Amino acid sequence: MKLENLTTESLTGLPYADVFKAETERLLKCGMKNPVMVSVDISNFKYFNQMYGYDEGDVLIKKYAKVYCHDNKECVLAFRIYVDHIILLLDVEDEDMSSIEIRYDELNRKFSASVNEEYPLARVRAYMGIYIIEDVNENITKMIDRAQYARRSIKINYTQTVAMFTQGMAEHTEEEAGIIPMFFSALENDRVKVYIQPKFSIEEQKLIGGEALSRIMDKDGNIVPPKAYIDILESTGLISKLDYYVILKVIEIQKNWMEKGYELTTISMNLSRKDFWEPQFIKAIDECIVKSGVPTKYFEFELTETLFCENYVTVISQLDYLRKRGYKISMDDFGSGYNSLYMLGKVPVDIIKFDRGFVLNSLGVESGRKILKNLMNTFTDIEFDVICEGIENREEEKIVHDCGCNAVQGYLYDMPLPYDKFEDKYMTETMGAQ
Repeated sequence: MKLENLTTESLTGLPYADVFKAETERLLKCGMKNPVMVSVDISNFKYFNQMYGYDEGDVLIKKYAKVYCHDNKECVLAFRIYVDHIILLLDVEDEDMSSIEIRYDELNRKFSASVNEEYPLARVRAYMGIYIIEDVNENITKMIDRAQYARRSIKINYTQTVAMFTQGMAEHTEEEAGIIPMFFSALENDRVKVYIQPKFSIEEQKLIGGEALSRIMDKDGNIVPPKAYIDILESTGLISKLDYYVILKVIEIQKNWMEKGYELTTISMNLSRKDFWEPQFIKAIDECIVKSGVPTKYFEFELTETLFCENYVTVISQLDYLRKRGYKISMDDFGSGYNSLYMLGKVPVDIIKFDRGFVLNSLGVESGRKILKNLMNTFTDIEFDVICEGIENREEEKIVHDCGCNAVQGYLYDMPLPYDKFEDKYMTETMGAQ
């Protein structure tokens, strides 16, 4: 990589963003054989700094820039877009996409292995997204965005280190481009709404809690379904803003119910991977709840097993902190992944939520019902509470109850309701303090 006459940063020796973009535009128009834009990142870098210190973190970044940029003959230009995230402009040797993918997969694995051998506690992983540049007149920022999107598509897929941008991703990025401004507009104009879906006891046929869910309204007042925005907010790192908004709203709702003299019920709220990467996110939530005066037992945090793919030790320590403060922790969507049983031996949780798909697959045959029953007996023996999601009729309710589950959630009982409708329907006044 040749950097004559370019202003560069001291740590990596790479140019700054504005220099990179201007020089890339010039190089593309001057004629490159096979130009490619690449987004490469290192997972667990924040945890690496915690374990080994910032000085060693700088050593790692220098090595990273040397391997991918300075010593890479295909690298024409590069810049560091974030602390541990580099954008590369390559002129590759061939046009065979599979050859490019194989070559850089080997580089990623070799780099990760060398770092993990020297620093075994962090378990870093290099992974990248590749965008083949076909139109040299295309906007440089758009090229970078497409390489980044390809990279993010495999962020939690530990079997893959390279992803090529595809036309399907292009359609998704166009959708993303519409969702993100809509989300920010909704936050600013109070169009993010909190709904609560009730949880019921089968035996007592009464409310035992609720789950807080988000619903976003567009500028015309139409509800945007969660499946249209959750994955996009997750992939772009904006999910924490949504989680924080919903959690603060639930705290406000619970405080209001307490002041009205209602008999409070535990409301669960979702936590995403990103929430555990944000400095002080968990403690900030705890402080807000304590300040509200609502007892911590009325708040539950739901998480999924994918949350533990990165920063495992950090996540566990923060969950331990929450449990010691009196909050309940539940593992959502149990049975939807491959590592659920393995994770339960390591993760500090109180409640197991069985995924509807797992429940339905188990109900279809006798062997499945036996597995479901034995799992529930095992969880009960080790003092986990269990709840089945997505129960839609009395037959499903009877079978899960026969298998040992008393707590259920689903359309058989009620759909998610705006929190004020939930209040009108389920909250009752009680005498005395909570």
